[in-house]
This record gives sequence, structure tokens and C-alpha cells, in this order.
Amino acid sequence: MGIVALTLFIVAYYPIFQILVKKWASSEEYSHAFVILPIILYLVWQKRAIFQESQVRYSSVGLVLLIISALFYPVSLLIQMRTIIALFMFLTVVGTIIYLFGTDTLKALFTPLLLLAMLIPVPEKLFIQLTFPLQLIVSQISEVVIRFFAVPILREGNIMFIPGKTFEVVEACSGLRSMISLLTLSVIFGYFRLRKVSSKLVLVVASAPTAIFVNIIRVVTMILLFHFFKLDLSEGTLHTLTGISIFAIALLTLFLVERILEKWEIKSNSN
Repeated sequence: MGIVALTLFIVAYYPIFQILVKKWASSEEYSHAFVILPIILYLVWQKRAIFQESQVRYSSVGLVLLIISALFYPVSLLIQMRTIIALFMFLTVVGTIIYLFGTDTLKALFTPLLLLAMLIPVPEKLFIQLTFPLQLIVSQISEVVIRFFAVPILREGNIMFIPGKTFEVVEACSGLRSMISLLTLSVIFGYFRLRKVSSKLVLVVASAPTAIFVNIIRVVTMILLFHFFKLDLSEGTLHTLTGISIFAIALLTLFLVERILEKWEIKSNSN
């Protein structure tokens, strides 16, 4: 019966699977999805005893969620709203878990379900609305830091002018792309390394300023290296290597925050 239900689910939601895979493969923001999916499956596999021990409950709440998703999923396919289609697929998964096993099982699967929800692409318009303010924040703080090194600079919005070159804080430097990846990683780090919900929340919240912080480092470094050494990191292989290095710094920063929270938990438990 389970195999039949899984087959029907795959057939029904095959269109959104195609859309998501295409988006993940072509998007720098969600390319990590192909790594996260096996982790999600592993986390569910860890909880397999819950399904074996739980009795089928046929919850009315779960049934309502399944009916809603069944009614609106075809409509979302017709209007081709990628995020809405994916959300109804996610609602079907949640509704099925509640319908068959109850809310306790849903709570036990909270982390893998959260990771799955985080792989649903943000609507393009919302992404743009979030990106531009972050670009301005990175530009403004970078300007202050650069002036500290006595570098003559003029900023207009997210474009900065120094003698000999113009730099633009583009979408990739806003921090939103790395923020999406860091948010996902913070959930995984918290799940495996931390025990308290409060510690996990702090780690997740810390991922946002971490993303902004490392992108400020990226912009400042690029401008200072060009001004003092005429080394241009704004394009080519050096630009790519800089991006990889900056993300590595972000991961290290997130790991250090996690270690601090882990030690705090140990200390609080010993008192």
C-alpha cells in the first residue's frame, strides 16, 4: 500500500519535480539542494522507528490539508506559479503525515520537513525586493570601512567609484545568496551539534548577519587590493576564487558560533 501511495504521489507531482530540479540546477542560490536532499532522506531514515511503531490514526486535520492541496494543486499548475505549486506539494506531505501518524510524528520530523521547505525557491519578485536593500547595506558599510583606510571613494547607491575603477555591489555581493545556503547549513549544524531549541535558534539567526559580514569583507578586500596593488578581483578566475574563499570564511564563522553555543550548553548543564 505504501509503495502504491508513493507511486501516485510521484506521478501526481512529477511536474513540480521537473520545475524544482531545473531551478536547482540553474540557480546559484539553490544549487546546494542536491546535497541537502540526501541529508533529508538520511534524517527521515533515522526516524524510521516512529513509522514502524505508530498506529494509523486517520486524522481529520490531515484529511483537510490533503483535500485543500488536492483542490488547489491543479489550479497552481494552470497559473504556473512555481513557489505555490511547490508549497501545495509540501502541504500534501505534511497532510499525509498528520493524517496517517498524527502531530507527534510531524514534530519528530520537524527538521527534515523544514529543510525540505527551505528548498522551495523564493518568488523572483520577492527575491529582488530583498536583494536591493541588502546591496545598499553592504555598500554603505563597505564605504565606511574603505574610508577608514584613507581611500578616496564616492558612492551612488550600490555603485562605488575610486580612482581608476568603478565597483558595483551586484546581487551576488548582497549576501542573500550565501544567506540562503548558510540558513540551511545552520539548521543542519544545530540538529547534529546542539540540544537546546534556544541555541539552535541563535545559530539560525546568526547566519543572516554572517552572510552580510563576509560580503562586506569581499567588497572591501576587492577595492583595497585594486587601490593599493592594482589587483583586480572583480572578474575571471580570481573573482571565482574570491567567492569560494569568502564562503569558506562564512562557514568558519558559523562553525565558531556553533562551537560557542555548544560550550555554553555544556557549561549551563554542569551548573
